[in-house]
Amino acid sequence: MEVDKGLRYGKLGEQCEAVVRFPRLFQKYPFPILINSAFLKLADVNNFLRLCVLKKILNVDEFVKRVFSVIHSNDPVARAITLRMLGSMASVIPERKNAHHSIRQSLDSHDNVEVEAAIFAAANFSAQSNEMIQGLATPVDLLKLIPILQHMHHDASLASSSRQLLQQLVTSYPSTKMVIVTLHTFTLLAASSLVDIPKQIQLLLQYLKNDPRKAVKRLAIQDLKLLANKTPHTWSRENIQALCESALHTPYDSLKLGMLSVLSVLSGTIAINSTSALLQVRKQDQLIIFGILDALTCLSTDNQFHLNIL
Repeated sequence: MEVDKGLRYGKLGEQCEAVVRFPRLFQKYPFPILINSAFLKLADVNNFLRLCVLKKILNVDEFVKRVFSVIHSNDPVARAITLRMLGSMASVIPERKNAHHSIRQSLDSHDNVEVEAAIFAAANFSAQSNEMIQGLATPVDLLKLIPILQHMHHDASLASSSRQLLQQLVTSYPSTKMVIVTLHTFTLLAASSLVDIPKQIQLLLQYLKNDPRKAVKRLAIQDLKLLANKTPHTWSRENIQALCESALHTPYDSLKLGMLSVLSVLSGTIAINSTSALLQVRKQDQLIIFGILDALTCLSTDNQFHLNIL
């Protein structure tokens, strides 16, 4: 109560004095509930006090060293907690090689709790470091590791190598779940690196046209809509024509409506800027677009129209 009251004082001196009492409070009452509550109180203070607390960590190396020593414990739960803490500190120690090495080792663990913690840490470090994922080769569930590659956009060569790896994975593991996870990671990587977006649009349109699985087609449509919202200027006339043709030929109303929603997003952008844009396309392209409009008119009479939209 005294600490809480001190943090509420208007004077900074009184607030700092309340913060100083925290160590004695923890020594006297070493209960997890109280410690958790005290740290929540610290999180609610102003930025000046937060900075004062951070400045007390004079040596980040020493702090990491004390935490990192637990990674060599025989207890997998203790190692898992350490990995999660290291993952939370990734922005402070992004290039710490011993942390990278320990995370890679833990991905090979036989303990599920430790593996989950290692995946969490790997994802956080990958978002900050361009070296974390390099040389990573573990038998851990690929479905959990693939999303880490979406962070590999720190430079052009790294993004390119990540894209090649994803291409190999989607070819080597053609199961529905693997294709969905890999394609979506492909899209997120392209959206971050920007340079590969035209290639990704073509790839998604290819899966939309050729893959017979409805779940894969649905994912392709969702990702196409994401790219249509983010970078409509990268869509070519050929891309839009391919999307229109797929919408005309699909037997599934829900997928047809999903493709129409992508076209709707593009219709208000530079991709289809005005009616003059339609006049510039070939006559067969115009027929395709008019066919889409006819399909939309027919579908709009369906009572389940609003339920079928992705």
